[in-house]
Amino acid sequence: MKRHNSGFSLVELLIVIAIIGVLAALLFPVFSRARESARGTTCLSNMKQIGIALALYQQDYDETFPMNRFPDETHPLQGCVNTPGVPYPLGGLEETRVNWRRVLLSYLKNKQVYACPSNKYASYSPHSGMVPGDQTNRYYPQSEHFPLSYAMNATFFHEAVPACWYGEQYERPRYLAEINNAAGLIMLLESRLPHSGLGSWALSWEGEEAGTGYFQQHHGLCHFIFIDQHIKSLRLAQTCTDKMWSDSFPDRSEACSSLTLAEEYQ
Repeated sequence: MKRHNSGFSLVELLIVIAIIGVLAALLFPVFSRARESARGTTCLSNMKQIGIALALYQQDYDETFPMNRFPDETHPLQGCVNTPGVPYPLGGLEETRVNWRRVLLSYLKNKQVYACPSNKYASYSPHSGMVPGDQTNRYYPQSEHFPLSYAMNATFFHEAVPACWYGEQYERPRYLAEINNAAGLIMLLESRLPHSGLGSWALSWEGEEAGTGYFQQHHGLCHFIFIDQHIKSLRLAQTCTDKMWSDSFPDRSEACSSLTLAEEYQ
């Protein structure tokens, strides 16, 4: 009697493996995109909480926004520091130990709100030599270190803008009464840098990795919270319309006039 082999032949096994490989190639990008969408949703939730904390701060301080950086015992208010060739304002608070993230923690209660799960730089710096996470971490024990993922719109809220760009004597916070278009001015954005603010001058900056920049993106879109608390997901180039960075004030960095975006934003 003839014996019948009930196993698979080599050809059949190769066909099955090829089919599995094709299916995996088709499904893995879908799964990856779905995972990134979930992370982006978490990021949006964090930003909403921070936006609410900023609104509560304004209520407690007579419609005054927190300063991007605050003076401390070794960094007094001193006004503008003129730096030729630097496209952004500089005061004397760049190395202070207090910034808006530290001040808002009492409203948020949870420092992990400052971390976007998509931001691989949340707990370390994309620049060698910089302190990991928030720029103020160097002054605090490990248990009080903050991650980073979000920054205030430094084109408008940088503490030295009034002193450097508008001729005032000292750095100061910005006031709600100064804003003409609350629905059109960016308040909070996604950042990969440890600084507490990120301005339009960084739109064309290249990151240390080829083709990258310093704005966190999700599927090519960046999340922004505006003064009136609504959120938009925009391509970076779209922020150069309608004075989203500076409201009715001039943007002295003039970054949008010669915009060159990194590959990941195109």
